[in-house]
Amino acid sequence: MIHGKNQSNEILSDKSKIGKERPWRFHKMNTISLAESYERLGMKKSYRVRDCGTYLEFRNYGDEKRLNKANFCKVRLCPMCSWRRSLKIFGQVSKVMDQVLVERKCRFLFLTLTCKNIEGEELRSTLDDLFYAFNKIMKRKKVKTSIKGWFRALEVTHNLDKKSSSYDSYHPHFHVILMVNDSYFNDNRLYIPHAEWVEMWKKSLGVDYEPSVDIRAFKSNNKSITSKSIAEMAKYTVKDKDLIIKNDFGELDEEMTDDAVLILDNALARRRLIAFGGKLKEVHRELNLDDIEDGDLVRTDNDELREDLAYTLERYQWTIGYNQYTKWESNL
Repeated sequence: MIHGKNQSNEILSDKSKIGKERPWRFHKMNTISLAESYERLGMKKSYRVRDCGTYLEFRNYGDEKRLNKANFCKVRLCPMCSWRRSLKIFGQVSKVMDQVLVERKCRFLFLTLTCKNIEGEELRSTLDDLFYAFNKIMKRKKVKTSIKGWFRALEVTHNLDKKSSSYDSYHPHFHVILMVNDSYFNDNRLYIPHAEWVEMWKKSLGVDYEPSVDIRAFKSNNKSITSKSIAEMAKYTVKDKDLIIKNDFGELDEEMTDDAVLILDNALARRRLIAFGGKLKEVHRELNLDDIEDGDLVRTDNDELREDLAYTLERYQWTIGYNQYTKWESNL
């Protein structure tokens, strides 16, 4: 019970287990920039985004903090929510893959499926084609025979290299984890070579060029999946820098930012950007994990709360004058 509280000037410091400061302020500042863009575009969601992450409550266990409560907007492009969602993806994919390895011998492959860069006005229709093509390739007889489960995440990058011939174009692509039998690489009935993946993806996309496809095996050791490989899957759908665009002087480019926000907001609306399939979907359900895309962003399944340790509560509020998270002292 709170008997009283007053704001102090103590700035939030929240470090990971390896001592790295978590980027709360960085993402909040970008979230404010996104809210201002939505406001310029006349979109009502600007109010939700501006209020996102203004309140944070942590459990302080002495040697570390863990988020206990917060107000997140869950708007698709929100930099704060995208960061929290990436942590959730990392946590859930790790748990699902580790559980699969407990249950059976198998291997995991990392597949990247791409298409050529396209202009902003083409992004929405191109995403329609990509999702259709993914469903199509996964239904192919050879793929259904070889692949026992999968996880799929969409990423859209924005080419902001002014020296590039495809400057200001967009590059949508899928990062996919594939679960295969332990005998996959030694069984000609199951193994799918790179050239065959390229040909299948080309036909599924219905294009007249050879799309870039990358396929490689995850490295694992004693049922422990390499964190770096899983982190590759947990990328943001859209990175902050591809959305909140700065000019050559490091200042916000409002026109390019608003253009990118409008294009991406429209293209990504009402889509399932992250999904499990096959055995990985079954295990996700068996573990009773939260919805990976639309679920709780306080509990990320990567940094669970401890109930067996004593803790104190610390509350922080975003302070506009300081552009910082400052602590609210509480008598509990």
